[in-house]
Amino acid sequence: MNKLDAERYVKEYGKSLYSFCLYCTRDREAADDLYQETFLTALEKDEIKGEENPKSYLITIAMNLWRNRIRKLAWRKKIADVSFLEEEELSQIADKECSVEDEVERRQEEERVRKSVLLLPDKQRVVILMYYMEDMSIEEIASALKIPAGTVKSRMNKAKSMLKERLSHGE
Repeated sequence: MNKLDAERYVKEYGKSLYSFCLYCTRDREAADDLYQETFLTALEKDEIKGEENPKSYLITIAMNLWRNRIRKLAWRKKIADVSFLEEEELSQIADKECSVEDEVERRQEEERVRKSVLLLPDKQRVVILMYYMEDMSIEEIASALKIPAGTVKSRMNKAKSMLKERLSHGE
């Protein structure tokens, strides 16, 4: 990947990749580091080809880097405390046709769903984020995580049932 390709990928996929990093890390500084490290790794590997899905490739790199970081933190038994930011408002600007009340209700519901997703175990949260937030297919997720497609489907179903349970009880 040359400098022009890197700039194009940052413009096309940067916002989406950063959002994914922020959801994974739940910390702005850690997300910044993961985001930068993802692009540096992609530049070093120089394996993005024109016919492949660059977004999927970048998400895979980010996920692998995050997994490695989690393993290191677990291995070191988290010597230093990590502080997490509260969930940011990531919603899009609402249509001008809806009322203020509708907008407030929509944002509250989005916040409930986001918080419920963040409470999911890592394995379920990652597949939900990759599928719904990054619009990756089951096969792309399976390839990125190096697991069978059936396992991805199983994790998706478990995550959905957990979310349904939490949201139906008003948590």
